[in-house]
Amino acid sequence: MVQNKSKGFGVTCDLEGRIIDVLFDKLNQESCIKTGKPFSSFFYEGSQHKAASFLEKIRDNYSAYDWELNLFCNKEIIIIDCSGFLMDDKIWIFGACSKDDIFNMVEDLTRINNEQTNVLRDVMKNLTRHMHKPITDSKIGSEVNLYDELGRLNNELTNAQRELTKKNIQLTELNQQKEMLLKEIHHRVKNNLMIISSLLNIQSRYLKDEESKEIFRESQNRAKSMALIHERLYRSTDLKNIDFKEYITTLANDLYRTYVKDPLRVSLQLDIPELSIDINAAIPLGLILNELITNSMKYAFPRDKKGKVYVVFTKKDGSFILRVGDDGVGFPDDVDYKNTGSLGLQLVNSLTEQLDGKLELDSSKGTEFKIIFKDLSL
Repeated sequence: MVQNKSKGFGVTCDLEGRIIDVLFDKLNQESCIKTGKPFSSFFYEGSQHKAASFLEKIRDNYSAYDWELNLFCNKEIIIIDCSGFLMDDKIWIFGACSKDDIFNMVEDLTRINNEQTNVLRDVMKNLTRHMHKPITDSKIGSEVNLYDELGRLNNELTNAQRELTKKNIQLTELNQQKEMLLKEIHHRVKNNLMIISSLLNIQSRYLKDEESKEIFRESQNRAKSMALIHERLYRSTDLKNIDFKEYITTLANDLYRTYVKDPLRVSLQLDIPELSIDINAAIPLGLILNELITNSMKYAFPRDKKGKVYVVFTKKDGSFILRVGDDGVGFPDDVDYKNTGSLGLQLVNSLTEQLDGKLELDSSKGTEFKIIFKDLSL
């Protein structure tokens, strides 16, 4: 007879989160979780929303691990660690009161499996011994040896499965620790960049001439553009890619408020779909955007000229296309944008090379810079 050493449960749910089948329930002697009801309904009021979020996480990512929930069972609140995965249009969920209980559940399931195998082997032995047709001892022996070998192989398989479960739990914990460390690094980098930006702002107050102040302001904006990327990374669940629509929108509006004093005279237009960018491309691209948007807002509309500054970002055939432009006075004919003394354009050219991209200028209707580069995540 199998002893229930562990405290835990296993269920399958449909995609709406309603329990289809209770695989096992070892939380109490009385049945605690029942079929036909929503999985989240069995949890304490404070954990029901979290349980619903847990199911949504599984549906979105095909798996979720180590969610601590408060189960309300037989008028008692039990703290449960839940993990689950999506397979064959079913949500499979396993919960236990501790990691030791997880291992014990695996051992219990293994023991049940072994007992079933032993019963089957005994039945087959008796069948082969009591069949009406005569069977040689050698054939009976071979049948017995066959089932003995199957039992041995089954034991090896279940032991290997138990070790794999332990390794998966350890790897999950290590991965969570790594993500927390990376988030902390991005957080600290962002804070340091914002400190640099603040120091530049303070130092600029002691400068008398406007040209020097402008240099400090531009350096301050460059630090901010990089800080924004690290901020989005430590707030995101994906530490390798960032939502570039949100990033461009925030950066462009910050620069707009800095350089455009009259919104009725110069407008800002953004055409950006929902796209994610690899971190290795995001930082240089953020600096490029900072330089090109700043140039348009500073130089395209002299003497109270009206117009618009625009940013268009698209993806086609595995390549990203960034267009930053305006309908202002146009780019000076006597300036070579690929070989200029302007620090901003030097940065744009250098960072485009870093992306292994191509930089083009169209000055037929104002000024438009276009950068084409490959998706680095492919």
